[in-house]
Amino acid sequence: MKHLLVLLMISLSAPAFAAGTIPPTKQAGNAVYENLTSNLACLCGCGTTLKTCPHETCSFAIPVRKELRGLIDQGLSGDEIKAKLVAHHGEAILAQPMFYGFNTLAWITPFLAIMVVGYLVATIIKKWSVGKTVPAAKKPAATSPSPDRYVEKMREELKKFED
Repeated sequence: MKHLLVLLMISLSAPAFAAGTIPPTKQAGNAVYENLTSNLACLCGCGTTLKTCPHETCSFAIPVRKELRGLIDQGLSGDEIKAKLVAHHGEAILAQPMFYGFNTLAWITPFLAIMVVGYLVATIIKKWSVGKTVPAAKKPAATSPSPDRYVEKMREELKKFED
């Protein structure tokens, strides 16, 4: 009975072991290729990714793209390929810095700067607006005519116009 159970476990786990060696489909391989070329930087000096390098005869992007195709055809996953390229070219090949160590500062600084600048702008606006008071409306002087007088005069003028 024990042997039957062991044989059953081995036969059920065999497809899981083989899954890593099965070459990916063309569509899956293209998706991995697009993802990698979008997330890896071109090191020729153009400052773009491997996907968007503007040089038609780039001495870096073209060989690395061919290498990516070969590694995908060998059945390696996107993470394995990325790890292999980082080991060979260093972290400079990553279009985005990894989120650990000193690189964490590169991820947090923009958000921190936006919050600090927003606070400073709000404080400055508050200081500018607190000191200002709106002057009260002036009361009409005792010698100025009342508004009713103007209404009566307007009615008289309209009657002259109608006649």
